[in-house]
Amino acid sequence: MDKLASVQQLAEDEIYDTRVLNERVGDTETAQDDYALRRVPATWRWSAWGSLWAFTGISTAMAYPLTAGLLALFFGASAVIVAICLTMLYVWVGVYYMSKKASTEGAILELMSKHTFGFKGSAYQFVIFGVLGAVYFSLEAHVMSSALAESVSFLSYDVAAAIVCIAFIPLTIYGMQFISKLQSFTIWFYAIGIIMALYGLFAGWSNEVNAIAAGASWWSINPNNVPFSWVSVFSAFGAFSGLLGAILILLCTDTARFARRNENKKVGWLMAVVGCTGPVILASLFGVYLLAASSGKTPDPGVSLVRLMGTFGLALILLTQIRVNVINVYFGTNALENFTSQVFKLNWKRSAFIIPFMIISYVIITSTFLNYFGTLMTMLSVFLVNWANVLLGDLMLVRRKHGLPNWSEFRRGYVAQYNKIGMYSMWVPTIVGVVMGSGYFGQGIQAAAVPLTGIVAFFLPAVISNTMSREAVFKQYFARVPASTAQLAMNYKCVKCGGMFHRSDFVSCPFQSGKFICSNCCSTEKACGTVCHNETPLIVPTPSGSPVSAS
Repeated sequence: MDKLASVQQLAEDEIYDTRVLNERVGDTETAQDDYALRRVPATWRWSAWGSLWAFTGISTAMAYPLTAGLLALFFGASAVIVAICLTMLYVWVGVYYMSKKASTEGAILELMSKHTFGFKGSAYQFVIFGVLGAVYFSLEAHVMSSALAESVSFLSYDVAAAIVCIAFIPLTIYGMQFISKLQSFTIWFYAIGIIMALYGLFAGWSNEVNAIAAGASWWSINPNNVPFSWVSVFSAFGAFSGLLGAILILLCTDTARFARRNENKKVGWLMAVVGCTGPVILASLFGVYLLAASSGKTPDPGVSLVRLMGTFGLALILLTQIRVNVINVYFGTNALENFTSQVFKLNWKRSAFIIPFMIISYVIITSTFLNYFGTLMTMLSVFLVNWANVLLGDLMLVRRKHGLPNWSEFRRGYVAQYNKIGMYSMWVPTIVGVVMGSGYFGQGIQAAAVPLTGIVAFFLPAVISNTMSREAVFKQYFARVPASTAQLAMNYKCVKCGGMFHRSDFVSCPFQSGKFICSNCCSTEKACGTVCHNETPLIVPTPSGSPVSAS
């Protein structure tokens, strides 16, 4: 039978858990692990609103007003506002699509990427993504540390940063269940705090930060008198669209995958329209306004809000940073867990990476990385935009054109080690974009780095796949045809680790005499040499583990 036809005949419940259950069942270990290495089963799903609440930690991130304020300082507020609007259009489309897919399959970004870039090929991105989580954490922790040092005179910035990092260790041991409860409880305090800040600006609570200093045309503030042009707009877009735009397209999968499958469209709309409009538009404009309210002198809300509101301003800063930084630690440690599982075959839980993550973050916080904010963020934006766009280009253009299934395979025994289509599409534009974004070839080339290479990254998967034969394209996505699990019980016991998982998680393993083992045991097996990738027959074992056919 044709391999592609065999894959197309697999039922959805052989690929992911299609059940819709109202009750959420899981123990303490599940709450800590949160299915970083496998799909979320129906037993650990919740409502679309629950997923949105967990996602709102990003909506209240001070990175948005901080970045908008810094960029307005560098390029002028008018250019930044245009860049924000362009970013919003991009984010709406991407977040809706990826949230819907994540809910349908219960799949996190890392699992989707293994199919698009290959099991080993995706590892390069995961290690960068893990470190990037530390960068995001550091950006937010910088605001917290600045506010703390501003409020407590005897604390140095370095000591404040150490206190912040240590405080987050107990807050990040548990996964999305804790995060959702934290976000839904604290969102109302955030809303009250922002209302108080707006009132204080117009009531004149501070001589240093107030509405009078902002003036009627605050949106045109331009401290460095940078001319409004395509260069200033694209420069602002380059730094903003990836750092705070594409990251939403990638991160939405962390929370949307927990939404029940029958609410996949609902969670897509909620995450895109409600979850993303707040940070990209409202919080960012607030950051520009705060810069104007300080007469163009203070782009850091960690400083301006404390000067405006005193202790209440410090409390608001700490609250917002706690909300977003638990998510930053969560996605960063998830990425590192996937990386070590793929490369070193280590079966470590996400929580084991928290302390190393904090050490990396502290080094970043106390370094001078903010001094190179514009160039550094442009380069990171190239990476993030290209990652998001290759995923979207693969799913929207390549899969449909070549008849490949829309679901993302992640099981090591079935997915190819390297997907040349995805890897070339990712890294060729990214390398070019980083060189362009370095500023070595001038500001115009630097400004075009993100939008130009991002467009290329979206269409390149289709271009490359069209130069390949049907069989060659198939081999980029599948090392072999996944064995049917229809004959297994709904919840099946792994013969290797003894764990009970949904049948869609299992892999037919020639190294284990054709028995079914769970995806995690498959991915961390060191001795097999991936012999299954050399197997030409389609192995179809019985529930007892004995193969019945090899045709």
